[in-house]
Amino acid sequence: MADKPNQLIRHATIRQLQVFEAIARHKSFTRAAEELHLTQPTVSMQVKKLADALEVDLFELIGRKVFLTQAGETLYDAAKDILEKLEVSEDHIKNQKGFSGGRVKFSVVSSAQYFVPKVIYDFVERYPEVKVAMNVGNKEQLLERIQKNEDDFYILGEPSDALNIESYQLAPNPLVFIAHKSNPLAKKSKIKLSELANVPFLMREKGSGKRAQVEKAFQKQNFNPNIKMILGGNELVRLGVLQNLGVAVASLATVINYVEQGELVILDVEGFPIHRHWYLVTSKGKMLSIAAQKLIELLKIEIKSLNKKIEQYLP
Repeated sequence: MADKPNQLIRHATIRQLQVFEAIARHKSFTRAAEELHLTQPTVSMQVKKLADALEVDLFELIGRKVFLTQAGETLYDAAKDILEKLEVSEDHIKNQKGFSGGRVKFSVVSSAQYFVPKVIYDFVERYPEVKVAMNVGNKEQLLERIQKNEDDFYILGEPSDALNIESYQLAPNPLVFIAHKSNPLAKKSKIKLSELANVPFLMREKGSGKRAQVEKAFQKQNFNPNIKMILGGNELVRLGVLQNLGVAVASLATVINYVEQGELVILDVEGFPIHRHWYLVTSKGKMLSIAAQKLIELLKIEIKSLNKKIEQYLP
């Protein structure tokens, strides 16, 4: 057995693995062809050569849908790992010659999108040849992406201990009660939660890390909010409060500019702010490219500036 030639090593090419990985990721021959700028017959031919070399079927076509076989699932995990390591190795080689390019792909919870774009702008100004892709979602969506190893890194609330990850506490992300400047509660101090029982409350959607933290805080004080609306995202919550539709609990970073302008007011509510943090998360053993490392360096610099603004509004 030891002398039997390895079919994959002897006959597969990097291009075939790249084509196979793209089809498996998109579950579509057409989308893989578009991504790789190849014709669909070329894509089909490349993956057929790979399957013939291994003497197994890698995909099942059921109707118009593409599914991985068990052998295909095994190869997909290996192909992702091989291609990622090759990409990182290329970045490091480029860095030895003088860093100039690469790609960064990362995901953030919606509250972080308020400070990350400035970092991306500064980064692209410095490194115009680097391609940057940012995905925004709630905590539940990011945890799913982490499990699939879809990005270089992630910014989210406190991550689960069950995940195979490494995390770094990036910055404080306090949650505060907010109201419109004309709301009668705006001028009150030392407000008890019980006083808000009949006040319309704007709540985030299920799957949001913020919603989970707010519900936990309410349960501790046996408080049932008068939920007027459930909104899918920080932006909708902020707009709802700006229209004086009710009060809400929001990440201070997402509303701080409106507080500074006097449009919104932070309410002095018992048990608030809720002290949370943003975390920078990577999959354990992840090899970060030079481009990703440099973007993270800029993130850490920008977050220091944000921290100073946040501290001004905390008791």
